[in-house]
Amino acid sequence: MVEEKIVDDTEENAELCLCPGCPTHNGCMKDNNERIFCSRGKTDCDIEKRGCLCGTCPVERNYGLTNFYYCAEGAAKK
Repeated sequence: MVEEKIVDDTEENAELCLCPGCPTHNGCMKDNNERIFCSRGKTDCDIEKRGCLCGTCPVERNYGLTNFYYCAEGAAKK
């Protein structure tokens, strides 16, 4: 059975997303306009974990997520 994504990949969620302001969000992710990792999945960019804003993100609250570093770990799944 394939796990389904929890977070809808919508423009509204992308606008609420805090990823671009996260300490871990780097130049590579910015250049690729990457955000909303909890929906879209992990980045192909090399990252250094320097802190995470997922716990304060409105998208995280709206979907009841409890994990962090979706940019490194992948999208939230059911």
